[in-house]
Amino acid sequence: MQTWQSYIEGWHWRAERVGEFTLYLFNGVIRFCCLLWDVLGMCLKMQWLSRPAVTHVVIRQIYFTGIQGLPWVLFFALGAGVIAVYNIVVFAQQIQDLSLIGTLMNWVLIQEMAPFMVSIFLLARSGVAVVTEIGNMHVRGEDAFLRSMGVHPYEYLHLPRVIAFAVCGLILTFLFVAVSVWVGGLVVSWTQTMNFFEYFLEVRRGADIEMLLVMMVKGLCFPMLSCMLLLDQACRAGRDPNQIPIRATNGVLGSLILMVLLDVIWILIRSFV
Repeated sequence: MQTWQSYIEGWHWRAERVGEFTLYLFNGVIRFCCLLWDVLGMCLKMQWLSRPAVTHVVIRQIYFTGIQGLPWVLFFALGAGVIAVYNIVVFAQQIQDLSLIGTLMNWVLIQEMAPFMVSIFLLARSGVAVVTEIGNMHVRGEDAFLRSMGVHPYEYLHLPRVIAFAVCGLILTFLFVAVSVWVGGLVVSWTQTMNFFEYFLEVRRGADIEMLLVMMVKGLCFPMLSCMLLLDQACRAGRDPNQIPIRATNGVLGSLILMVLLDVIWILIRSFV
Protein backbone atom coordinates (compact mmCIF):
# COMPACT_ATOMS: atom_id res chain seq x y z
CA MET A 1 0.00 0.00 0.00
CA GLN A 2 2.81 2.34 0.91
CA THR A 3 4.49 1.60 -2.42
CA TRP A 4 1.37 2.54 -4.40
CA GLN A 5 0.98 5.75 -2.41
CA SER A 6 4.60 6.72 -3.07
CA TYR A 7 4.14 5.90 -6.73
CA ILE A 8 1.00 8.04 -7.00
CA GLU A 9 2.60 10.92 -5.08
CA GLY A 10 5.57 10.79 -7.41
CA TRP A 11 3.31 11.08 -10.45
CA HIS A 12 1.41 13.94 -8.79
CA TRP A 13 4.67 15.78 -8.21
CA ARG A 14 5.72 15.26 -11.85
CA ALA A 15 2.31 16.41 -13.10
CA GLU A 16 2.56 19.58 -10.98
CA ARG A 17 6.03 20.33 -12.35
CA VAL A 18 4.84 19.81 -15.94
CA GLY A 19 1.79 21.99 -15.30
CA GLU A 20 3.90 24.75 -13.73
CA PHE A 21 6.35 24.68 -16.64
CA THR A 22 3.50 24.75 -19.17
CA LEU A 23 1.87 27.74 -17.48
CA TYR A 24 5.25 29.47 -17.18
CA LEU A 25 5.94 28.92 -20.88
CA PHE A 26 2.44 30.02 -21.88
CA ASN A 27 2.65 33.20 -19.81
CA GLY A 28 6.06 33.92 -21.27
CA VAL A 29 4.80 33.54 -24.84
CA ILE A 30 1.80 35.80 -24.15
CA ARG A 31 3.99 38.43 -22.48
CA PHE A 32 6.49 38.30 -25.36
CA CYS A 33 3.73 38.66 -27.97
CA CYS A 34 2.22 41.64 -26.14
CA LEU A 35 5.63 43.33 -25.90
CA LEU A 36 6.26 42.64 -29.59
CA TRP A 37 2.85 44.04 -30.54
CA ASP A 38 3.34 47.23 -28.51
CA VAL A 39 6.87 47.95 -29.73
CA LEU A 40 6.12 47.21 -33.39
CA GLY A 41 2.99 49.35 -33.15
CA MET A 42 5.06 52.27 -31.89
CA CYS A 43 7.61 51.73 -34.65
CA LEU A 44 5.04 51.63 -37.45
CA LYS A 45 3.25 54.76 -36.21
CA MET A 46 6.48 56.70 -36.88
CA GLN A 47 5.73 59.18 -34.10
CA TRP A 48 9.16 58.53 -32.60
CA LEU A 49 10.74 60.27 -35.62
CA SER A 50 9.38 63.60 -34.38
CA ARG A 51 10.89 63.12 -30.90
CA PRO A 52 14.57 64.16 -30.85
CA ALA A 53 15.23 62.34 -27.57
CA VAL A 54 14.15 59.00 -29.05
CA THR A 55 15.92 59.47 -32.39
CA HIS A 56 19.11 60.38 -30.51
CA VAL A 57 18.95 57.10 -28.60
CA VAL A 58 18.25 55.22 -31.86
CA ILE A 59 21.36 56.71 -33.48
CA ARG A 60 23.49 55.88 -30.44
CA GLN A 61 22.23 52.29 -30.38
CA ILE A 62 22.88 51.84 -34.11
CA TYR A 63 26.40 53.18 -33.62
CA PHE A 64 27.06 50.85 -30.68
CA THR A 65 25.42 47.77 -32.20
CA GLY A 66 26.42 48.10 -35.84
CA ILE A 67 29.30 50.48 -36.47
CA GLN A 68 31.41 49.44 -33.49
CA GLY A 69 30.71 45.79 -34.25
CA LEU A 70 31.51 46.06 -37.96
CA PRO A 71 35.22 45.07 -37.68
CA TRP A 72 34.27 41.88 -35.83
CA VAL A 73 31.65 40.92 -38.42
CA LEU A 74 34.20 41.47 -41.19
CA PHE A 75 36.64 39.31 -39.25
CA PHE A 76 34.07 36.51 -38.99
CA ALA A 77 33.29 36.85 -42.69
CA LEU A 78 36.97 36.65 -43.61
CA GLY A 79 37.32 33.61 -41.40
CA ALA A 80 34.24 31.39 -41.32
CA GLY A 81 32.66 32.79 -44.50
CA VAL A 82 35.75 32.42 -46.69
CA ILE A 83 36.46 28.93 -45.33
CA ALA A 84 32.88 27.90 -46.14
CA VAL A 85 33.20 29.22 -49.70
CA TYR A 86 36.52 27.46 -50.25
CA ASN A 87 35.18 24.12 -48.96
CA ILE A 88 32.06 24.42 -51.13
CA VAL A 89 34.19 24.95 -54.25
CA VAL A 90 36.52 22.06 -53.39
CA PHE A 91 33.56 19.77 -52.68
CA ALA A 92 31.89 20.66 -55.99
CA GLN A 93 35.13 19.97 -57.89
CA GLN A 94 35.64 16.64 -56.16
CA ILE A 95 32.25 15.34 -57.28
CA GLN A 96 32.71 17.09 -60.66
CA ASP A 97 29.52 19.12 -60.47
CA LEU A 98 30.30 22.84 -60.51
CA SER A 99 26.58 23.70 -60.52
CA LEU A 100 26.56 22.81 -56.83
CA ILE A 101 28.68 25.88 -56.06
CA GLY A 102 25.81 28.30 -56.58
CA THR A 103 23.25 25.98 -54.97
CA LEU A 104 25.29 25.31 -51.83
CA MET A 105 26.32 28.96 -51.61
CA ASN A 106 22.66 29.89 -51.73
CA TRP A 107 21.43 27.38 -49.15
CA VAL A 108 24.37 27.09 -46.76
CA LEU A 109 26.08 30.48 -46.74
CA ILE A 110 23.48 33.04 -47.77
CA GLN A 111 20.23 31.66 -46.34
CA GLU A 112 21.52 29.89 -43.23
CA MET A 113 25.05 30.74 -42.15
CA ALA A 114 25.14 34.52 -42.65
CA PRO A 115 21.92 35.50 -40.77
CA PHE A 116 22.59 33.02 -37.99
CA MET A 117 26.22 34.03 -37.40
CA VAL A 118 25.41 37.75 -37.45
CA SER A 119 22.58 37.20 -34.96
CA ILE A 120 24.86 35.19 -32.68
CA PHE A 121 27.47 37.94 -32.87
CA LEU A 122 24.90 40.59 -31.90
CA LEU A 123 23.77 38.42 -29.00
CA ALA A 124 27.33 37.83 -27.80
CA ARG A 125 28.35 41.46 -28.09
CA SER A 126 25.20 43.41 -27.23
CA GLY A 127 22.78 40.92 -25.69
CA VAL A 128 24.14 40.99 -22.17
CA ALA A 129 24.59 44.77 -22.40
CA VAL A 130 20.90 45.23 -23.29
CA VAL A 131 19.63 43.12 -20.39
CA THR A 132 22.07 44.70 -17.93
CA GLU A 133 21.30 48.27 -18.98
CA ILE A 134 17.50 47.92 -19.08
CA GLY A 135 17.49 45.73 -15.96
CA ASN A 136 19.43 48.33 -13.98
CA MET A 137 17.03 51.03 -15.17
CA HIS A 138 14.11 49.01 -13.82
CA VAL A 139 15.95 48.39 -10.55
CA ARG A 140 16.55 52.14 -10.12
CA GLY A 141 12.93 52.92 -11.01
CA GLU A 142 13.78 54.93 -14.13
CA ASP A 143 10.84 53.38 -16.00
CA ALA A 144 8.45 54.79 -13.39
CA PHE A 145 10.20 58.15 -13.63
CA LEU A 146 9.69 58.20 -17.41
CA ARG A 147 6.00 57.41 -16.98
CA SER A 148 5.66 60.27 -14.49
CA MET A 149 7.06 62.60 -17.18
CA GLY A 150 4.54 61.34 -19.75
CA VAL A 151 7.12 59.31 -21.69
CA HIS A 152 6.32 55.69 -22.48
CA PRO A 153 9.28 53.48 -21.41
CA TYR A 154 8.79 51.23 -24.43
CA GLU A 155 9.26 54.15 -26.79
CA TYR A 156 12.37 55.54 -25.10
CA LEU A 157 14.04 52.36 -23.81
CA HIS A 158 12.86 49.43 -25.93
CA LEU A 159 12.11 50.80 -29.38
CA PRO A 160 15.61 52.23 -30.09
CA ARG A 161 17.27 48.92 -29.26
CA VAL A 162 14.84 46.89 -31.36
CA ILE A 163 15.38 49.22 -34.33
CA ALA A 164 19.16 49.06 -33.89
CA PHE A 165 19.20 45.25 -33.75
CA ALA A 166 16.91 44.94 -36.80
CA VAL A 167 18.69 47.52 -38.98
CA CYS A 168 22.20 46.46 -38.02
CA GLY A 169 21.34 42.78 -38.35
CA LEU A 170 20.10 43.29 -41.89
CA ILE A 171 23.04 45.45 -43.00
CA LEU A 172 25.68 43.27 -41.34
CA THR A 173 24.17 40.16 -42.95
CA PHE A 174 24.54 41.77 -46.38
CA LEU A 175 28.15 42.68 -45.58
CA PHE A 176 28.91 39.20 -44.27
CA VAL A 177 27.65 37.64 -47.51
CA ALA A 178 29.40 40.17 -49.77
CA VAL A 179 32.77 39.80 -48.06
CA SER A 180 32.50 36.00 -47.88
CA VAL A 181 31.58 35.61 -51.56
CA TRP A 182 34.06 38.10 -53.01
CA VAL A 183 37.05 37.36 -50.79
CA GLY A 184 36.29 33.64 -50.99
CA GLY A 185 36.41 33.91 -54.76
CA LEU A 186 39.76 35.69 -54.58
CA VAL A 187 41.15 32.98 -52.29
CA VAL A 188 39.91 30.28 -54.65
CA SER A 189 41.59 32.11 -57.52
CA TRP A 190 44.86 32.73 -55.64
CA THR A 191 45.13 29.06 -54.68
CA GLN A 192 44.47 28.15 -58.34
CA THR A 193 41.53 26.03 -57.25
CA MET A 194 39.21 27.68 -59.73
CA ASN A 195 39.17 30.65 -62.07
CA PHE A 196 37.54 33.68 -60.44
CA PHE A 197 35.22 34.48 -63.34
CA GLU A 198 34.10 30.88 -63.64
CA TYR A 199 33.48 30.83 -59.89
CA PHE A 200 31.49 34.06 -60.02
CA LEU A 201 29.43 32.74 -62.94
CA GLU A 202 28.45 29.66 -60.95
CA VAL A 203 27.53 31.79 -57.94
CA ARG A 204 25.41 34.00 -60.17
CA ARG A 205 23.60 30.98 -61.61
CA GLY A 206 22.61 29.81 -58.14
CA ALA A 207 21.33 33.22 -57.04
CA ASP A 208 17.65 34.13 -57.22
CA ILE A 209 15.14 36.56 -55.72
CA GLU A 210 13.88 34.01 -53.21
CA MET A 211 17.41 33.63 -51.83
CA LEU A 212 17.67 37.39 -51.34
CA LEU A 213 14.26 37.64 -49.68
CA VAL A 214 14.97 34.77 -47.27
CA MET A 215 18.30 36.31 -46.30
CA MET A 216 16.66 39.70 -45.72
CA VAL A 217 13.81 38.26 -43.64
CA LYS A 218 16.15 36.22 -41.46
CA GLY A 219 18.72 39.00 -41.20
CA LEU A 220 15.97 41.35 -40.02
CA CYS A 221 13.76 39.09 -37.89
CA PHE A 222 16.36 37.00 -36.05
CA PRO A 223 18.11 39.99 -34.39
CA MET A 224 14.83 41.87 -33.84
CA LEU A 225 13.07 38.96 -32.10
CA SER A 226 16.21 38.18 -30.12
CA CYS A 227 16.29 41.77 -28.88
CA MET A 228 12.62 41.56 -27.93
CA LEU A 229 13.30 38.44 -25.86
CA LEU A 230 16.26 40.14 -24.18
CA LEU A 231 14.10 43.16 -23.30
CA ASP A 232 11.39 40.88 -21.93
CA GLN A 233 13.91 39.20 -19.66
CA ALA A 234 15.29 42.56 -18.57
CA CYS A 235 11.82 43.72 -17.54
CA ARG A 236 11.38 40.57 -15.47
CA ALA A 237 14.31 41.51 -13.26
CA GLY A 238 11.95 43.82 -11.37
CA ARG A 239 13.60 45.71 -8.53
CA ASP A 240 16.03 42.95 -7.60
CA PRO A 241 19.56 43.59 -8.95
CA ASN A 242 20.50 39.96 -8.25
CA GLN A 243 18.10 38.90 -11.00
CA ILE A 244 19.96 40.78 -13.74
CA PRO A 245 22.72 38.19 -14.44
CA ILE A 246 20.13 35.40 -14.33
CA ARG A 247 17.89 37.22 -16.79
CA ALA A 248 20.86 38.00 -19.03
CA THR A 249 21.76 34.31 -19.23
CA ASN A 250 18.13 33.31 -19.83
CA GLY A 251 17.78 35.99 -22.50
CA VAL A 252 20.84 34.94 -24.49
CA LEU A 253 20.10 31.21 -24.30
CA GLY A 254 16.42 31.78 -25.01
CA SER A 255 17.29 33.87 -28.06
CA LEU A 256 19.50 31.12 -29.44
CA ILE A 257 16.73 28.56 -28.92
CA LEU A 258 14.22 30.92 -30.53
CA MET A 259 16.37 31.36 -33.66
CA VAL A 260 16.87 27.61 -34.02
CA LEU A 261 13.15 27.01 -33.52
CA LEU A 262 12.21 29.64 -36.12
CA ASP A 263 14.68 28.14 -38.58
CA VAL A 264 13.22 24.66 -38.06
CA ILE A 265 9.69 26.00 -38.53
CA TRP A 266 10.78 27.74 -41.74
CA ILE A 267 12.32 24.51 -43.08
CA LEU A 268 9.17 22.56 -42.25
CA ILE A 269 6.98 25.16 -43.97
CA ARG A 270 9.13 25.06 -47.10
CA SER A 271 9.09 21.26 -47.15
CA PHE A 272 5.29 21.19 -47.17
CA VAL A 273 4.66 24.10 -49.53
